[in-house]
Amino acid sequence: MAIIPFHIVDAFAAHPFTGNPAAVIPNASSLTEAEMLQITDELSMEAAFVLPPTTPGADVRLRFFTRRLEANLSGHAALAAFISMADRGFYRPTPEGVTLGLETGVGTLPVVLHSTRDGHTRVSLDMPAPRFGEPVPASEVGTALGVDPDMLHLGEQGPQRVSCGFDQIIVPVGVREVIRGSFLDMPAINALTDRRGVGGLTLFCPNTHRGDADFHCRFFQPKMGSNEDVASGTSLASLAAYVVHNGILPAALLTNITTEQGHSLGRPTLAELQVRSDGGRIRRITLTGTGRVVMRGSFHFDRKVRAAAY
Repeated sequence: MAIIPFHIVDAFAAHPFTGNPAAVIPNASSLTEAEMLQITDELSMEAAFVLPPTTPGADVRLRFFTRRLEANLSGHAALAAFISMADRGFYRPTPEGVTLGLETGVGTLPVVLHSTRDGHTRVSLDMPAPRFGEPVPASEVGTALGVDPDMLHLGEQGPQRVSCGFDQIIVPVGVREVIRGSFLDMPAINALTDRRGVGGLTLFCPNTHRGDADFHCRFFQPKMGSNEDVASGTSLASLAAYVVHNGILPAALLTNITTEQGHSLGRPTLAELQVRSDGGRIRRITLTGTGRVVMRGSFHFDRKVRAAAY
């Protein structure tokens, strides 16, 4: 009988039952890839599987799965994994910060764990360097979303392909009512992402619910497992790169950005990003958030019985 513990963590959340839930499997060394996919599908949410590192300079390795496939990186699932490991005492964050190396499918990324005054953990994860691709016509994006393409710009900046470990189209939205609307034609959005060879579509608007947020965001990735995601770290990092690269926020050596997301799904989130630039070039994007462990449980299954069933 295999007994596999798991945690469920609400990422980018200061309170339980908000934020973006992710599953964390603390000791996944005995699992096959097929079992990882089955566990992820059973939980119906993205999952991070904790493994020993295989590269020098890494302290821990994470593999990320959606219900349909493995992803090279999931920002919110990585954050959830470190919240889980700190909760179990595997790492002990300090006010000054504990620095670790995280091995992922896109390389080894620096992570810093800070303890907060209320006894929780804040995770800061350096994201992969941004890559800027081609502009995407607003008419093409507007057709997929079912909105007027004239609404899909801020100043002269329109949709563009950007990647911070995950290719997507960043879409500026100038009208609050547009970004807060309903987007129901997922086959059209899926066709757009397939045609452009990207994994998702990130919309953002400077008209926010909260006064302390810079941008309201929504992220659609129907091919990866969910039509709309509550909050995505790779999406938010690409957004941060876009707004700095295109001058939507004033140029600075250090740009701080606060994003809100998830309101349309009833699970509001808040995330912080820092963009460090030098000579007009983005050098580093750091994603920061907290989370709460909301469930502890375990899977119980007989591997021989399962093998016979298939």
